[in-house]
Amino acid sequence: MIITTIDELRLHSPAHALDTLDGLTGFIDNSEHDFLLEKLGEPLYQKLCQWYDDNQGVMSRVAQGAAGENDLPPFNHLCLMAQRVVAFDALGRAIGMQIVSVHNSGVNQMTAEDYDKPSKDSIDTYRTTCVTEAHAALNRLLRQLEQWAKKPDPAEGEGDDYDKERKEIINLWKQSSYYYLAAGLLIPSCEVMMRYLNIYDSREKFIQLLPDLQFIQEEVIAPAIGEELLQNLVTYARDGKLPEDAPEGTETLYQQTVHKLRRILVALLVGRTSVLKYSKEQKIQAHDDGVRLLTNLTDFLKRNKLINENPSAPSTGSEEPDSGQDGNKKEHRHCHSHERAEPACWTPPLF
Repeated sequence: MIITTIDELRLHSPAHALDTLDGLTGFIDNSEHDFLLEKLGEPLYQKLCQWYDDNQGVMSRVAQGAAGENDLPPFNHLCLMAQRVVAFDALGRAIGMQIVSVHNSGVNQMTAEDYDKPSKDSIDTYRTTCVTEAHAALNRLLRQLEQWAKKPDPAEGEGDDYDKERKEIINLWKQSSYYYLAAGLLIPSCEVMMRYLNIYDSREKFIQLLPDLQFIQEEVIAPAIGEELLQNLVTYARDGKLPEDAPEGTETLYQQTVHKLRRILVALLVGRTSVLKYSKEQKIQAHDDGVRLLTNLTDFLKRNKLINENPSAPSTGSEEPDSGQDGNKKEHRHCHSHERAEPACWTPPLF
C-alpha cells in the first residue's frame, strides 16, 4: 500500500478525527487495486509500491510539512498525487460502515456525546464530496503524467536524476490503458478532443470514450474513405508526415481533411456513446449531422482526387448487373455491407 500512516491520510483529508488507520486499511487496499491500479497500469503501480516501501521516511516528512510539493522529485510527486486519489476514494467507500457498529448482540449506529448524529443527507453529501475529490485528484495525476510524457527526453548520457526518474515513470505508464496518447486514432488525446467537444478536460472520460471512437473510425469512416487514406491521415495527424509520393499542395488538403474527419468523429460519437449524457433529440441531431458531414467529405475528397468513386470496392474487372433479381441483391448488399463505401455511409443505430 502507499498510505500506511495517519499523518499521510491527514495530509490529504484533514477533516477527520481518526487516530489510527486500522479501520481503513482494507478500504485503502481496495481503492488502490480497484481505482488507482488500472490508471497507472500494473508495472507502474508495482514500481510505485516498491519505491514507497523504500522511502517511507521521505513521505512522512512530506506529510509533516517538511518538504514542499513543487520541490519533490518525480517519484515523490507521483506518490503524493496517488495518495490523494486513494485517500478520498477510501474515505468515500468507508463512510457507510464507519457509522455502524457490529456487536455479537446485533448492529448499532455509533454516536458520541460531543457530536450530533449525522443526517442521511449529510452522509450522502460527504460520500459525494469524497467521490468528486477522488476523481479530481485522479485527473490531476493523469494530467501531470501527460506533461511528463510530452517533455523531450535528454540526449544519451545527459540528464539529471529528475529526468531519469521521469523517463522511467513514463516508460512504465506506457503499458497502461490510460496512457494519454491513443496513437492510432484521429483524435489521439484529451487535449485534441477538447478542441472539438467539451469533456471538461477529463482524461478519465476520454479513455472511456476510446472504444466508441475506435468503432466509428474503423466501421464508419474507414469504409467511406478507404483504409489506406485513413492510415495516411492518422500518420499525418500524429507525426505531421505526408506519404512519400504526395504531390505538392497535399499538406493543406490533409490539414483540412483531418479537421473535417474529427468533426465527423465527434458528431457520431455524441450520437452513439452512453458515456456522455445528451437528450435523445441531441443524439439524433448529432447522428444526422455526422452522416451529412461524412457525405460532404467524400464529395470533397473525390473533387480533390484523394479517393475514387468507390474507394473500398474491390477491383474485379467486371460489374454485377444493376437490375433484375441479381441487381436487387447487389443493392441490398450496399445497404448493409461494412466493406463497401457508399456516399451515404453505413452508420450504427443510435439506440
